[in-house]
Amino acid sequence: MNALPADIPYHRLLSPAVLLFGDDAGRRLALAERVTQGGGRIVANAPLADALARIDRQVATAGVILDIARDDGAALDLLLARLDAMGEAAGRLFAILIVPPDLIDVVTARVTGTGTRILIDPRPEELDTAIAELTEPPSPWVEEGGAASKRRLAELSEEVGRIARMLASMSADEAERIAAEPRPISSSDGPLVRAFIRLRRLRGQHFMPELFADPAWDILLDLTAARLEGRMVAVSSLCIAAAVPATTALRWITQMTEQAILVRKPDPRDGRRVFIGLSEQATAGMDAYLASAKAVVVPVG
Repeated sequence: MNALPADIPYHRLLSPAVLLFGDDAGRRLALAERVTQGGGRIVANAPLADALARIDRQVATAGVILDIARDDGAALDLLLARLDAMGEAAGRLFAILIVPPDLIDVVTARVTGTGTRILIDPRPEELDTAIAELTEPPSPWVEEGGAASKRRLAELSEEVGRIARMLASMSADEAERIAAEPRPISSSDGPLVRAFIRLRRLRGQHFMPELFADPAWDILLDLTAARLEGRMVAVSSLCIAAAVPATTALRWITQMTEQAILVRKPDPRDGRRVFIGLSEQATAGMDAYLASAKAVVVPVG
């Protein structure tokens, strides 16, 4: 029998393995320390160029962290697509991608599965929470950061599900009712929706923004305005419109897409970008809201 190394506790050898890749050695060192503090065990620490080959060899037994600082074109696309497929097959949080804001559209065009967590310039607490979930041991008695993160994600999923159920319960003749309104919805209502959005932002000048955080409604308003204006909305733009940290906004966008409130649409001019739009049910719901709101804001004489 082989003896255990004297300087490695037995429980550490059983800790979840993590493959860490990034082109900045200093950042990798800091990330490795966070992984260790979060209960994980680093089994690879290498540049991004080594990621694909190493992931293919060890996917079944390790989680993955990619610290992506720049766009490597086709090589990055291939790595992201492979990682996304592996994450879907894993059926759990399989990988964390740390991404700068200017790469949101590139990454989200290739990564759609819930097995991969995208963090945009994450705050330390966001990073630690994701690492805790990635390295959470498969034990029924463990109740650490990963479990707490799962509970928060379940709460988010339920809230988005409630919105989806409300939209699905709308009557089939809702569109006809809206058309019969004295002031039906049209492209001329774009400025009205933008006014609603400006009023929401105005609150943040007088109160703490956290008091009014409502990413789902901000997302729906922005996409409604864009539809009326004939514009397409990229993921990065929608993250800004959500008025919450980009990582949080991406979670909402992902959940709302999975619940068929939002739909992904390929950019016909750029295969490395997708647009986000309202589903038919969400469009009907927002039109019904605007029809009612117009009667209040612009009363019929």
